[in-house]
Order: sequence, then structure tokens, then C-alpha cells
Amino acid sequence: MYIKWIAETSQIQLSQKTAIEHNISSGKMSFQFGSWSQEIKIQIRSDFPDEMIGIPKHWNDLFTIPDTLPYELKKHNMTLHLGPVIALIVFSDVKEMTTAKMNSYRTYFSDYSTINGLVYLCAWNTIDTQKKQIKGFYYDPHATEAAKCWKLGTFPFPGAAYNRTDMPKNVYDDLKTMMGERIFNSFSPGSFNKWELWKRLSPIPSLRSHLPETKLLTDIPVLKSMLEQYDSIYLKPTGGTLSRGIRKVEKSHNGYLITSPSFKNPIGSQKQIEDVKSLQQWLRKLKSKEYLAQQAITMKRYQDRPIDFRVIMQKDGKGNWNCSGLFGKFGKSGGIITNFSRAGFICSGMKTFQLAFGMNKKNARNKVEELKKIAFEICCVFDEYGNYGDLGIDLMVDKDGKVWILEVNTKDTYHRFPLHMNNKKLYRKIVTTPFRYCKFLAGF
Repeated sequence: MYIKWIAETSQIQLSQKTAIEHNISSGKMSFQFGSWSQEIKIQIRSDFPDEMIGIPKHWNDLFTIPDTLPYELKKHNMTLHLGPVIALIVFSDVKEMTTAKMNSYRTYFSDYSTINGLVYLCAWNTIDTQKKQIKGFYYDPHATEAAKCWKLGTFPFPGAAYNRTDMPKNVYDDLKTMMGERIFNSFSPGSFNKWELWKRLSPIPSLRSHLPETKLLTDIPVLKSMLEQYDSIYLKPTGGTLSRGIRKVEKSHNGYLITSPSFKNPIGSQKQIEDVKSLQQWLRKLKSKEYLAQQAITMKRYQDRPIDFRVIMQKDGKGNWNCSGLFGKFGKSGGIITNFSRAGFICSGMKTFQLAFGMNKKNARNKVEELKKIAFEICCVFDEYGNYGDLGIDLMVDKDGKVWILEVNTKDTYHRFPLHMNNKKLYRKIVTTPFRYCKFLAGF
């Protein structure tokens, strides 16, 4: 359905066929476009085009309503919805929104024909909480050149939004006040980290057995008790990504050996500390950030490369969790982390179990299903804390085949794993799935 501008300022016009299809009668109704609504009179005309909806021309002065895009029409109770209107919030500052950077998200819109409506890119600092408007660039599927597919506009708050930024809580709260639970992933900066993950998952018996023992590193007695219980532990910042700030502490015949990941040295940089007093002094320097002390699990290795797994879990067009991809991450030879971007590589989950664990196809498939089941349970827990629709779950399988939960990524989840395997089809599936969930949230 396309928009036809009409001069009348207080009515919407529809054809008789459209009115019958949607059970719409003449008279007053509420009209909603994104999160913006207006009381309006419905006029049904025998001479109006079936594929059009007539809306007051002056509405285009309030905000941008592209008339070249196809929309869908839905009636719910006494409200007429035109849309969907979807926001993809991927920038923090409008200055970042260069054509090149926006084009890097073009594949996200490659399934537009199944979404329709108004879909726009924006930065959180363009969200006007007073006027309830957002400046950004909408996607024009008819553009023949990549540079021309982005059209500048000022839009109403959307019907659903997919947030991949660290937006301030007050901005998120304002969006949520207008939109309800139709924005995902739920606000996480400051309120969700590795310690919060432990507190969420450890009360669940079926998940507790897959969690390494973890304690908040409040003082040296915590560190000592963990080292008495385990020969080696990891110290991890409660926040942060890409393994930044991780230290491995293990007992040695001379005291304690501390290993820090290094991109230059395969085994990382190492520091020997002789006694508890020196360990305490080192810990004080480290404690500029909040840290966890976590039981070190012996990673399965392949050609001396550490291995763990990323499970991408996403909600579909019906609001159900599905696994969109499962990948084995192989780190640098001799390393202690699986940051594959430096001298590592990616495989499918199936191939990883066959290659590194020596499993046949049946056993590998069963192990993949076990990882998916654990990931699904984690997603169900997260549903109790807010609206999530795109999670990157890191799991590890040790040499004995036991599965361990490492981390759950809620913000700016990395989608490019398939591209490291030259699988563009799977990449397209992963980046377009969140829009189907957005459409579902928007009521279409």
C-alpha cells in the first residue's frame, strides 16, 4: 500500500475494497504511524485506488513520511496502524553517519521486501525526547546506487527499535515510555555485566552446573581462597569486551605466575610474584576497575590454539528464539584467549567438533544440539529481565566434553562470523532476522 497525499486536513481516505478487507467503517478512529498517533475521521470512497491510503498532506510538515515506500495497513480495535516504522540505532553521534559507514549496514536491509514500511538508521544523540522525533536516514529500496539509498529525514518515534549502542539511560527510558517493550536489546550499560550474568544464571539449577565458580574480587582474601580451591583462576573486568584486561593467575613453585594476553607474544606477557604481600600490592594497582575472580577451565586446544564457541541466538518474526549460527573460535597458537582476529580462525560448530574433538557427524551434531539447548535456556532467563532479541552467547567445551558458560553479549553483538568463512548467505540471514522481530513487535 502506498501513500496518496490529500488536501483534507481532518480525514483519511480508503477504497471500499480496502475497508472491507480490514473491517473498517466510516467514522472517527485513531491513526498510528510508529509511536505517533492522531484522532482522525475515516472516509470510504468508491473512486479511491485500492492500493493507496489517502492521508493529510500537512502531516508531512510534522515529520518525514516517504510516499515512495510500500506500507502495510493493520486495524487493531479502533486504531488504524500504517507501517511498520522501525529504527536501527547503531551510531552514538550523527557525525559518525557517513555514507561509507551507513553502507556497511546495507546488507541489514537486503530483505526489505518482506518487511516494507519505513526503516531508518539513526544515532542516539539525534533522539529528541522533547519533540518525540528522531533525525536519521531512511532506506530507499528503489535506489540503484548505494550512495543514494539513504535519504535524510526527521521521523516520529518508531513502532519498534533495535538498539546496538551505549545510549544514555535517560534517552532509553524516554523511548521506553513512548514505546513500551518494543525496543530491544534492553538497556544494559551499567546494569548488566559479567557479575550480573552470574547473578542471573547461577540460581538456575540446569545452568549452575555449566558456570565456572565466580566471585566478585573485593579484596585479597577472595583471591587467596579461590587460589586455594583452584590451581589457576582468571581475573576478568566485570565490563568490557574483546578479552581486554583479562589476567590468568596460577600457583607456581616460586609463588604466583600472572599471564596477560598479548597480541605480540603468543603466550602473553608474564609476571612472577613471590608472596601474598606482593600479590596484594599488584592487586591494588589492578583494581582501577571492578574485577571478578573466576575458576580457570582448561580449554580444549587444536594445534595449541584455544577454542570456544559463539552461539548467535535471535528472535524471529513470531517472537520465538532460534539459533541463527554456531561457530567455533580458534585463537592464536599458544595463546590463552580466543580472539580470532589476530592469527586465529573461525569454523562452523559442526566442523569444529569434528576437526578439534575428533567426533563423527552424529556425535558432533548431538554436541551442537546440546550447546543450542543451553543457549536457549539462557535466552529464557534473559526474557525475565527485559526485551532481548539478539544475543551472542560464548560457551566452551573442555577436553572431557563438559560445556561451560563464559559470557553473554547483549550490545553490538558481532554478526560477521560467517564472513570469516566466506558464507555471505548465512551472514545475510543473521543481519536481517532482527528486522523480522522488529516487525512483529510493531504489530505487523
